[in-house]
Amino acid sequence: MEHLEEYWPTSAWRTTDPSMFQMKIEDFQPLRDCAEEDDRIHSILVVRSGYIIFEEYYHGWSQNHYHNVNSLTKSVTSALVGIALREKLLNSLHQSIFSFFPEYASLGEQGNRKAILLHHLLSLSSGFTLLGDIDTFLEHTASVERILSRPLAHAPGQVFSYDDLDIHLVALILARVAGMPLADFAQRNLFQPLGIWRDEQGQTYPWKHGTAREDAPHPWGLWNEQTDWLWSVDRQGNTIGAFGLQLTTREMAKLGLLYLRQGRWEKQQIIPVEYVQASQHAYSSTKWGAGYGYCWYLPTWQRPHTFWALGFGGQLLACFPDLDMIFAMTARPAVGRLPAHRKMLQIGLEPLLKRL
Repeated sequence: MEHLEEYWPTSAWRTTDPSMFQMKIEDFQPLRDCAEEDDRIHSILVVRSGYIIFEEYYHGWSQNHYHNVNSLTKSVTSALVGIALREKLLNSLHQSIFSFFPEYASLGEQGNRKAILLHHLLSLSSGFTLLGDIDTFLEHTASVERILSRPLAHAPGQVFSYDDLDIHLVALILARVAGMPLADFAQRNLFQPLGIWRDEQGQTYPWKHGTAREDAPHPWGLWNEQTDWLWSVDRQGNTIGAFGLQLTTREMAKLGLLYLRQGRWEKQQIIPVEYVQASQHAYSSTKWGAGYGYCWYLPTWQRPHTFWALGFGGQLLACFPDLDMIFAMTARPAVGRLPAHRKMLQIGLEPLLKRL
């Protein structure tokens, strides 16, 4: 393979011909066919060694179109935990969550809730009983006290349970220790260094200036009309840690590259190496058999050490360390149908990976 110059896509991604990696454009035809046949799919992006080798948009979407990434937001919130550790805003992931909410200490003394650690929230193994549906975030009663007072269904650390409120608690903890809204903390410490929420001319919030287009607001969150952020808030005005973030497909890929590079970006260690590695350890297991780290899925699928961020309806960021490759896609959720990424994985991506 011919040597490619190492660079960082902070301002802009570079593209190269797939032949640089002994690949042919025909190798991507199954991806293209799958996307063209499924009207839900909006974008596909493949990056190898930091270079885009395949990128297409469908059904009215484009490179500069922001997209609700749904629960892929959780992986961003997890990255912010790593940054808070770097900044010594957090001392440990093994602190009781009630140490961050001393005003509710009495709740922690009841029903073994005090045993719930930040580690358990991140690995979706808190043991909390699920509280309502996703629209909980729009209820006036979705207070911190109500979230913390939920009874335990399991001992902490024993059972994986997909609970948006666990990751929202992580967001509330981060906002407390940082002394600012989560989206503000993200913009200063993660998005700005990576060139996220910025166009290739260096202008921040490009959807405000006509160089990019925003998606519709998330149906289960509210917009903070006082800010420029594309990240939904709850009824109390708190940035939702579990969903509600909007990114472009290229910006999604930057998160993947950051983790493939062990948390390093340009000359800065954005996320501690130890936290990146800890994030990719399986602390629990999903019902479909994948391991689950700190808001990253760890599937035993096709390649070793693969890690994925997933969002409802077909938002997917899949990273393949052995290939130094990133696969990103966005799609329109469709209730009652299998997520769009399922078909894409089976019919489009799996044949590609088998040839590599």
